[in-house]
Amino acid sequence: MKPYVRKPQFIPLRYRFIAMTGLMLIILLSALAILISFLQSRTIRHQLESRGLSIARSLSAASIANLLTYNYLALERSANQATKGPDIIAVIFHDKEGRVAGFSGRPDLQNTFLNDQISRNALAVSKPMIQPIIAGDGKNTGIDIALPIFPEGADIRWGTIRVQLSLASMYVQIKQIQMVIFVVGLIALFFGTVASIFAARRITKPLDNLMRGTQSAAAGNLDQDFRINTGDEVEILAANFNTMIAEIVAHRSQLERQLAEIKQLQKYTTQLLTTMSDGLLSITLTGEFSMVNPAALQLLEVIPEETGARPFVHHLKCYPELYSYIKESLARPVNRQPKELSLEKQGVTYTLLVSSSVLKDRSDKPIETILNLHDITALKKMEASVRQAERLAGLGTLAAGMAHEIRNPLSSIKTFVQLLPRKIEKEGFLEKFNRTVPRELKRINQLVEDLLDLARVPKYTFRVIPLQNLLLQTLETLEEELLAGNIESQCDLPSNLPPVRADPHQLTKAFHNLIRNAIQAMPAGGKLLMSIEDEKSGHLVVTFQDSGEGIPAEDVKNIFNPFYTTKIKGTGLGLSITHKVVSEHGGLISVSCPKEGGTIIKIRLPI
Repeated sequence: MKPYVRKPQFIPLRYRFIAMTGLMLIILLSALAILISFLQSRTIRHQLESRGLSIARSLSAASIANLLTYNYLALERSANQATKGPDIIAVIFHDKEGRVAGFSGRPDLQNTFLNDQISRNALAVSKPMIQPIIAGDGKNTGIDIALPIFPEGADIRWGTIRVQLSLASMYVQIKQIQMVIFVVGLIALFFGTVASIFAARRITKPLDNLMRGTQSAAAGNLDQDFRINTGDEVEILAANFNTMIAEIVAHRSQLERQLAEIKQLQKYTTQLLTTMSDGLLSITLTGEFSMVNPAALQLLEVIPEETGARPFVHHLKCYPELYSYIKESLARPVNRQPKELSLEKQGVTYTLLVSSSVLKDRSDKPIETILNLHDITALKKMEASVRQAERLAGLGTLAAGMAHEIRNPLSSIKTFVQLLPRKIEKEGFLEKFNRTVPRELKRINQLVEDLLDLARVPKYTFRVIPLQNLLLQTLETLEEELLAGNIESQCDLPSNLPPVRADPHQLTKAFHNLIRNAIQAMPAGGKLLMSIEDEKSGHLVVTFQDSGEGIPAEDVKNIFNPFYTTKIKGTGLGLSITHKVVSEHGGLISVSCPKEGGTIIKIRLPI
């Protein structure tokens, strides 16, 4: 981390504090001066107005008789005498008609009308009125107080008296107060600035030390310990800084250890990915490969190995099944169970067991899909070899069962052949011969066909089909036998089931055998329930449940063996063939007999 570098406009905190303190003092003193001037001006003005009204009322009481008798000389004399008081500019008497009855110092205006605005306003009011006197420069130089005179008991105004007072003395007092405030403010500003300098120095000195310490720490020097004893927040700040430095040192040591562990884990992971035999692909949701291990590169030869190349999913279009699986995984990123896929490379078909999982970020949002490719081609060949070996190992049992099954029809044929020379002329013998011998030969032929189906190497044609449709079609072919046997059939087949990859002909044969066995298990009639259920784990479960007598527990483990049967008629090959078909589809078949009776057979097929 680079240390903090001072910018060109950097101003030390000390100077900021001093400037702010001085500015606050100036603002405070200015506001105080304005407030005091305003209050003093209002007080003096109020006193002048009260004094003027008092003078006007006194003159009104003393001069009302002179106004009633039109004694203008006496009124002139009263006006001149009243102006001898301080701050009085002029005293004016107006008679009933508005003429000047007396004007202090202006005898020439007696018996004249004054047309200025102040005079007109004063003569128009019926109660005391105070007006400002504005000089030519726009300054308020005084006030004009007008008082209408009404004789006692009369409603008619008999005259008006006006007293004009000067505001000069008020302005002088205000200037004196402002000067005092200015001098006091300068003194306060001086001492306040001095005090702020000392306070700023006391506060900013330890802060400056802390600043240098943070710069040094930012440069990588964490071996620091500040001891500041100011008894305030700065001391707490220094203590917290020391604690922070100690924690940073501890965290750095921990991070260094974790980094070493991560490097070791990364090395281990890289080695593991390099040596593992399974292919591993990590693909972003945009289709770009973010990680491909060597096994996947060897398996999927179309992915570029150059360091600068950016492999994308479209490189795998030559492998249709894998490409379709990856596109589906990216379109709907969820964890998927292992699935077998075919991959053809250089004329050789490989079988892959592919599974996928989703890598999510901290907000649980998918960011990548991880695919695991396991080559099970050799395992599939081994399984086929094992199944072939098992079939060969069971030839002894087959031979014994076959000998037993063929001996009976051969005995019948032998008997008829031996009797043929002697009884050929006997009536009805040839008819019985022609009926029995072909039937036994057909029986032998069917037995041979079933054995061939069980023993031959399977040649299945797989395609994606809806399983419920296949079961319904099988049920329709046996509908007459169900009705003849008085058997009620019920189906629970949801319409939204996923399809399966199967050979329709072979799987129909397995369903046919199971339904025929259920019919034979209920000679007196009964109920057959069939259902298909999605396990949500990559498999569908097909269930056949009849209401027959069930199978004894000691016989359940042998029912899939060739030539093993609990029925009077039958070869015991039907369930063996069904088991083989289900196994070739990668499924499992199981049998259970509940206590209440009947048999339940379940077939589990991969989706």
